Amino acid sequence: MTQKTKNNPLRITAFVDGRPGHEKQTRGIVNALARCTDVAVEYVPVGCRGVGREIGNWLRLLHVPLPDPYRSAGQGCDLVIGTGSATHIPMLLLKRRSGARAVTCMAPDFLLRRGMDLCFVPRHDGLAGDANIFLTTGPPGTATAGDHHDHHRGLILIGGVDEKSHYWDSFDIIQMVETIIQRYRSFSWTISSSPRTDPQTVDFLARIAENHDNVVFYRVEETPAGWIEEAYQQHGTVWVTADSMSMVYEALSASCRVGILPVRWKKQQSKFRNSIDYLVAERLVQTYEDILTDREMVARSSHLDEASRCAKEILRRWWPDRLP
Repeated sequence: MTQKTKNNPLRITAFVDGRPGHEKQTRGIVNALARCTDVAVEYVPVGCRGVGREIGNWLRLLHVPLPDPYRSAGQGCDLVIGTGSATHIPMLLLKRRSGARAVTCMAPDFLLRRGMDLCFVPRHDGLAGDANIFLTTGPPGTATAGDHHDHHRGLILIGGVDEKSHYWDSFDIIQMVETIIQRYRSFSWTISSSPRTDPQTVDFLARIAENHDNVVFYRVEETPAGWIEEAYQQHGTVWVTADSMSMVYEALSASCRVGILPVRWKKQQSKFRNSIDYLVAERLVQTYEDILTDREMVARSSHLDEASRCAKEILRRWWPDRLP
């Protein structure tokens, strides 16, 4: 049931699937809503997708009278939100029970898309805008603009192997990292690996840190939750390998100057490649080729804050009296 007055909190039920990237998108919008209006939030874990779970969800959606494990969630909520396919049917079932508005990030399966009141979809996914499709410049996230960046500190974030999307060449990556460090010798550099970084690349990165007094390297298992968000706030410049697009958008949202280290894509056209082309064309990021030709880093001229854009779109549509 839709909230009638802004004097009461906007009641939100957020389904989360345990995947950090998905949860950041959901929490980013919820946090942005909380900056605009009072909210009361319930987070409901749904677990990973499984064949049995998926069949049960579809049967419930088709009104087969099966027990609903989330029946007690979202009592009287105004808004149900979630990211990731495992959240979609539980969201729609709650919408049906409560009359709440259902909002998701990324495009659900076609059969479920019509049931969503609003889908926040990155432009690089290639969908056209529609009544319930709101296009974003990359995914929303939890990173927020920082005003204490040290512009003589740089952060290098290394992705890794993904058999579906790109070829990974440790030697190429290490050569690019070395070139950047040499190009900006006056900087203090922090390098971090990711869960996909292969052991060979990790060893090379550790060796770079050993050989340079101005470089520190952290293995991903050494970085606790929240480390990356704090790092964005501290470093004025961030370089990210092109396969780690979520971190590119997080760094942009934190108002960092961002450069992209290229990888060799397996497909001529992909959403990641399209996304990079868009960011380069809009002069939002720097390319590695710019370094080779001595072009200076792009100065941050605008702040990317898609989480706030999404939150304000939700309020504009259904609760305009809650807009700041």
